[in-house]
Amino acid sequence: MSVSLIFIIGLLFGLLLFGSPVIFAIGFAGLSYFFIEPGMTSMLPIFAHKVFTGMDNFIWLSIPLFIMAGEIMTAIGMTDRLLNFSRLMVGRFRGGLAYVNVVGSMLFGGVSGAALADISALGPVEIEMMKKDGYRADFSTALTVSSAVQGPIIPPSIPFIIFSSLTQTSVAGLFLAGAIPGIMVGLALMSVIFIMALRGNFPRNPIQNLSFRMVLHIVLEAVWALLMPMIIIGGIISGIFTATEAAAVAVFYALLVGFLAYRNLSLKQIWEIAERTVRTSASIFLIVAFATVISWILANERLPSELAALIDGMDIPVWALLLAINVFFLVNGLWIGDSVQLLLFAPLFTPILAQLGVDPLHFGVIMVMNVMIGLLTPPYGMALYLGAAISKEPLGAIVRQSLPFLGACLIVLMLVTYIPAISLTLPRAFGFD
Repeated sequence: MSVSLIFIIGLLFGLLLFGSPVIFAIGFAGLSYFFIEPGMTSMLPIFAHKVFTGMDNFIWLSIPLFIMAGEIMTAIGMTDRLLNFSRLMVGRFRGGLAYVNVVGSMLFGGVSGAALADISALGPVEIEMMKKDGYRADFSTALTVSSAVQGPIIPPSIPFIIFSSLTQTSVAGLFLAGAIPGIMVGLALMSVIFIMALRGNFPRNPIQNLSFRMVLHIVLEAVWALLMPMIIIGGIISGIFTATEAAAVAVFYALLVGFLAYRNLSLKQIWEIAERTVRTSASIFLIVAFATVISWILANERLPSELAALIDGMDIPVWALLLAINVFFLVNGLWIGDSVQLLLFAPLFTPILAQLGVDPLHFGVIMVMNVMIGLLTPPYGMALYLGAAISKEPLGAIVRQSLPFLGACLIVLMLVTYIPAISLTLPRAFGFD
């Protein structure tokens, strides 16, 4: 490893560690390489070329489209309908609203594909609803941010789309691989709630005085949201459309629901949604662009091949290597965001593990679960900060209340890591080997 590469890596992690904006840290570290490495100043046009080509990928178009679809579904009140449907399913049990929180995130995850979108859309409603029912505000917030972790693991998933593009892995296969692990995260969280509900005598909160007509109304109102992930996943798996085309279908479907089914979507809202989508997408695309430069630098310095040779020479058992990589991702999650970890490390580790017999679909699920769990780990855990901003609760109190849920997520991560069938059974059943 050259001195220049050591400096670039140190500069990147140093800037991130001391709170520099992610876009600036990655961009500045990549640009500095061309001035530090001897003979690279004349090759500065490569920087501009890699920035452009990093964003010039058809599948990246699916990200703003999925973001827009989620924004539309939130704007037309789909969150309230999903929560009512969740209350209908699990509200009658002790700790009913806590279960509703998890089930609501599970269902909304099939619409937005993003954890922070889940918290932004469902958080204000869920937290306030639980507080009115007697739950502590810090517990309600901790559960809300913890349940959002499962959203991007359950398809459709923006992190899986990013991983697919970086590693040339089938996005449909990744979506299928994440389905069972995502559901397992939800079930693990509900197991924690079950124990807490018994000890803390949590209240039940069913929808009162339900007639058959009311039940039918709640189900029919939620059907539009429940159909969306089925259309997306079914279309991708069957080969009717690609992931990018599926995202466009999702936007079109959301518009139809808003204009024709619910009739509560206006042109003014569309403009506001488009503005928010552009702002969010722009930050993602800039990170992608500058991370592409870093990936080129690592490849130019032959780091992936040197790392592969080092691992091969050390003869490390695969189980130990997977454990070390999990720890690596979890530690990085303390201070690096989810998309940054994917962009920097997915192209680096995927081919190395593939040579050792780890299926890229399996590793994709492991990595996405790790970076999602990182949203719950301070000091960088963005889900915690967003939850604190919504609820106005102290961050420390939310962190303490989230620890049991974090532990449940880590148990599922270990199961998924060492039992490949959990993530590979569905893809193989549909022919994604």
